[in-house]
Amino acid sequence: MDDFTLALLKLFKERQILTLSQLGAILNVDCLHLSQPIHFLIEQGYLKKGIEIPPTEGDLLSLDTPIEITYKGIVSISLTQKEQKYFKYNEVRAWITLSISIAAFLLSVLSLYLKY
Repeated sequence: MDDFTLALLKLFKERQILTLSQLGAILNVDCLHLSQPIHFLIEQGYLKKGIEIPPTEGDLLSLDTPIEITYKGIVSISLTQKEQKYFKYNEVRAWITLSISIAAFLLSVLSLYLKY
């Protein structure tokens, strides 16, 4: 999942139910550009179509079709946020370890130089 689809999911988590036209207005993007990421999220089970008047053309999404987030979508957001926090924690830990080892190396070289 890329950053844009994750941002879409976060919007649905905040507002629960949105239509494509509302999403386009919120993000200031053409609604046609949103249809592919929304379709992907629906296929993955992160979003589902809400209750509406029966569609005129099969199972397609219209601009006024209500779309809502599922439990799987909410869990996916929380897991992604946990992974990002864990990654940041590991990065900080790795840089601290590297700086301590470099400082220890420099101190050992300095003490060896001062000894002789």
